[in-house]
Amino acid sequence: MSDLKKRTITAIVLIVLITPVVFFGKIFMVIFAGLLSVGATYELEKMFKKEDKWDSRRIANIVLSALSYSVIYYSIFLKEFMYIGFYLLLMFLYFGALMIFDKRMNIHNLGNSLLSIFYPAIGFSSLALIRNIETGLYREGLFVLIYAVLICMCTDMFAYFFGSKFGKHKLAPTISPKKSIEGSIAGTAFSVVIPPVFAILTNVHKVLFPNVQDVWAILLVILFSLVLSVIDEIGDLFASKLKREYEIKDYSQIFPGHGGILDRFDSYIFVGVCVLIILI
Repeated sequence: MSDLKKRTITAIVLIVLITPVVFFGKIFMVIFAGLLSVGATYELEKMFKKEDKWDSRRIANIVLSALSYSVIYYSIFLKEFMYIGFYLLLMFLYFGALMIFDKRMNIHNLGNSLLSIFYPAIGFSSLALIRNIETGLYREGLFVLIYAVLICMCTDMFAYFFGSKFGKHKLAPTISPKKSIEGSIAGTAFSVVIPPVFAILTNVHKVLFPNVQDVWAILLVILFSLVLSVIDEIGDLFASKLKREYEIKDYSQIFPGHGGILDRFDSYIFVGVCVLIILI
């Protein structure tokens, strides 16, 4: 089976599985995004480990990632931000104790642990929060999430197709040799057309920028789409940089033809966080 055919079949299966979860939202979205978050943490821990064994610290990082996801989601959803502050204090104490009393813990391991705990948790909780946000408009969370997904899809898809045909100048040759400046420009160009049109038709521009006149809200959503498209590519290159550092091709093979959870959702994490910041 060709790689393109494998990717296509996997994409169709993912769409079939994800669509009802995203449509109904609420607890379904919370659980689904939480599973992705824990799975992404597992992929990172698997990449970070240097021996073929799991110690208590790696298992603790996965548990803490799930806890971080829950704390971040429910603190922001319930608007009880003090819980996040209290949780961060406990995390400081926990890692401080590890640095002092665990001989295996050094600065390098500390950075890896913080990344695997918070990187997926913050990103996937943001996507769940976007879907379940309530602002008074009909299914506004659903439409805002679709808008964010469209940004990622347009940027990635058109960058790939135009880069394959017309790409001559490498965007980041040492990180992702296949990405080109021409493809990047094409992806961004389509991202400031298709997603903003969807946003305007579904009133997403009013949800994102509720306190300005319609004309300015439309201009702002176009500008915001441009910024998000650039952020999408930064998120993609960030995940690719990690893989190059640890000399792996994919984070896992959970999605045939697409790689792992972070291979598929790397840019969604960055875009989701930025959209959530605007919402809250």
